[in-house]
Amino acid sequence: MGIKSGVAKAGIKPSGQLDILVMKFKPSVYSVYLTQNSLAAAPVIYDREIREKQKKISAIVVNSGNANAATGEEGLRNAEEMAKIVADKFNIPSEEVLVFSTGIIGVQLPMDKVRKGINKAIDNLQDWDLELSAKAIMTTDSFPKYAEEEIKVNGKSFFVKGISKGAGMIHPSMATMLAYIFTDVKISKPLLDEITKDILEKTFNSIDVDGCESTNDSVLFVATGESDIEITEENKDLLVKPLYSVALKLAKMIVKDGEGATKLIEIDVRNAKSNEEAKKIGESIAVSNLFKTAMFGNDPNWGRILSAVGQLHLDIDFSKVKLFIGEFLIYDGKPIKFDRKKAEDYLKRNSEIKIKLILNRGSSNWKYYTSDLTYKYVEINAEYTT
Repeated sequence: MGIKSGVAKAGIKPSGQLDILVMKFKPSVYSVYLTQNSLAAAPVIYDREIREKQKKISAIVVNSGNANAATGEEGLRNAEEMAKIVADKFNIPSEEVLVFSTGIIGVQLPMDKVRKGINKAIDNLQDWDLELSAKAIMTTDSFPKYAEEEIKVNGKSFFVKGISKGAGMIHPSMATMLAYIFTDVKISKPLLDEITKDILEKTFNSIDVDGCESTNDSVLFVATGESDIEITEENKDLLVKPLYSVALKLAKMIVKDGEGATKLIEIDVRNAKSNEEAKKIGESIAVSNLFKTAMFGNDPNWGRILSAVGQLHLDIDFSKVKLFIGEFLIYDGKPIKFDRKKAEDYLKRNSEIKIKLILNRGSSNWKYYTSDLTYKYVEINAEYTT
């Protein structure tokens, strides 16, 4: 893939770590999904405008350490200037550059540092280094998040590669995250939009850490068209599977890295009336602080799970419901005896937990991902300031 990336330390972060990422690629079709938070950050407002009029992009610029959110007209001018700096350096229209920011809300960008940082990152351009790029967009993340797959088809191949960041303010739509996923297949923009919308719902829009929606959430999919493989309506499954796989890996990394989290929890809702119902139920369990603290305390408390379902007022017949924690059936239409000690040991010994809820009222299934809620989460967010 002919994608170039450059990173720099602009001094936006007090830690002095990498905080600027610039990526350059050939003019490419794209799908970008942006937060629905009413307090949308300046770069989100800018990117919304670009999305409405631009069918292809050829560069992105990202800063971390400052969200450029709740910064008014000055913030929007700063986002526009970031795009213009990149455009001028690459001799491309500003409309081909998307801008992203993440970090503290309500503080103006230190543009002197940003300008120098962007220019330095462009001077540092090299073949796309996923790990280094992922490090440049981190805020409270404890590790860089990236994934890639190569797919071979009849002697030809194509790639799907992506990076993401996020650890707190994680709840759709979307989470406090940035994610950039690239493929080199040939594909039309309408078909890319169709495929990625569904993948987004099943991955980045099905995760939670703390129930808080961010001002800067952004997920970008780009298809550069460099491969000999063309994706059409007839063969779109060739792309759907690896694109979903990479997106899911990145989304689960965000949950696993949830601030203070010790467990990644998969909530598998089975036999619901519809996908919408299954997702709604999974989400209700995922955001329940009572459930999340029980998981932290290694407590197989089925009452907290079922009450999170019941509060949705869906007229579910709980006499038909089965609930598993790991392989342990802990509710079967009524309270039952189960080996509580073994269930507790399962929660204690595993950092990835599976919850399966069988509703027996339809044929639709959905998986939602969340983390436990710990003392450390409170500590991190009590000390984090805007």
